[in-house]
Amino acid sequence: MNCCRWLQITHCLAVVVALLFVSDSELLPAGEPRQLTRDGRAKQDPVFAPQGDSIDFAVYESQVQISLMRLRLEDRQQTRLHPKANTSEFEPAYSRTGSHLSFIQSRGNLKLRLVIRDLKTGQDAAYETGGGFSGMHSPAFQPGTDRVFFSIPSKGGQQLVSVNLQGEDRREVTTWAGHTNWATFSPDGREVLFSSSKDGDFEIYVMHPDGTNLRRLTESPGRDTRPQFSPDGSQISFVSVRDGNAEVYVMDRYGTNVRRVTNHPERDDYPSWHPDGRQLVLTSERLGKTDLYLVDVPD
Repeated sequence: MNCCRWLQITHCLAVVVALLFVSDSELLPAGEPRQLTRDGRAKQDPVFAPQGDSIDFAVYESQVQISLMRLRLEDRQQTRLHPKANTSEFEPAYSRTGSHLSFIQSRGNLKLRLVIRDLKTGQDAAYETGGGFSGMHSPAFQPGTDRVFFSIPSKGGQQLVSVNLQGEDRREVTTWAGHTNWATFSPDGREVLFSSSKDGDFEIYVMHPDGTNLRRLTESPGRDTRPQFSPDGSQISFVSVRDGNAEVYVMDRYGTNVRRVTNHPERDDYPSWHPDGRQLVLTSERLGKTDLYLVDVPD
């Protein structure tokens, strides 16, 4: 083999190795996830309290009841958020200022309502659709306004609507065919992020809260769901099955520089940002048991 030929082969191998190194680095988590709970019960919807010292989440206490829990990070103690609750409650969400808490509450067979709590007065307001099935989900407060967005069934799918803090003045936000859910807001309240099957597969979109300036951020096989802006609005976390099973990813706010945060054969789901923007809490399945984990976000 002549010298020129050997140099060409060596150069090609170096390029391949470099490309493999870049690809692998994009798949590696920033740090090993740190386990926060150890009871193994099915969990969902973790969210940091505004001060960042505790996490609220929903846990399956039995086959018929989901309860809201609070995990105190200082000593890992868990307490029921509503000790006397006898129906299911889930999907807690805080306003950006920490003045309000919202969650979904079961009101009987196939009937849910949206609860909006003023944390200063302790008073609850609620939105209910009336009789029949009302599968509302994923409340999100729009910063700088008195509006709460959430998803609700409609003809042909699931749509986004909003109400005020008294659970009144319902406004339609989306009207297209398909299922639209998981709305969250940019810190300034000027953009709403969500996932929708409007184009056939669940992808992530962003638009103005009035439904204008719609932009699609992801385009991949498999579902991209549960998007959430980072506290400073520069990044977006989400869940995708693009690599074969549910994993947590982050990307820049424009849909670029996608990085995989978790890498495990079982399900990783429900990512939520710490107020400092450097960590995510998520649910992770290990050997069939589900617990809360804390993981660093890749630079």
